[in-house]
Amino acid sequence: MSKNVKNIEKVLKSIKKFGIDAEKTIDDITGANALEIAKNSKQRVPKDKGKLAQSIYSNKEAEMFYSIIVGLDYGAYIEFGTGKQVQVPSELKELASSFKGGKGSFKDGLESIKDWCRSKGIDEKAAYPIFMSILDKGITPQPYLYPSLVQGRKQYLKDLKDYLKELTNKYNK
Repeated sequence: MSKNVKNIEKVLKSIKKFGIDAEKTIDDITGANALEIAKNSKQRVPKDKGKLAQSIYSNKEAEMFYSIIVGLDYGAYIEFGTGKQVQVPSELKELASSFKGGKGSFKDGLESIKDWCRSKGIDEKAAYPIFMSILDKGITPQPYLYPSLVQGRKQYLKDLKDYLKELTNKYNK
């Protein structure tokens, strides 16, 4: 998360001067913020059966480095939209491009729409025209992860600056 936060390197460098205990606290702050981003993403994500929300979690990759995982492939299509309606924030273009083209077959997609129809009490005969409309027009993006990331980055930098101020006050007494 830290590589995407403006001015973060300067703040981290200042905190690290206070030693190993400070680095442990940085890791704790980073982990807490990653958990919060995951939690906010789960709250924002559109829910049908709740599987997408359940697939979102934070993962510690290394000391002071966490990632937010969306465990279902279709999460990217919900986040960015599909077809003509794709909208990707510039800083996520590289990530989004890895989802281009889809991975499923026509048959799989149609079956997914049939399942959705059944769950909503819609006649399965409507699945084919619905699916064709999706293929033609795309689906509207419903961002859940990116807004949580933007919010979380602001809080992360604030938390680190607050901790640096606390350390500075503690050692300047």
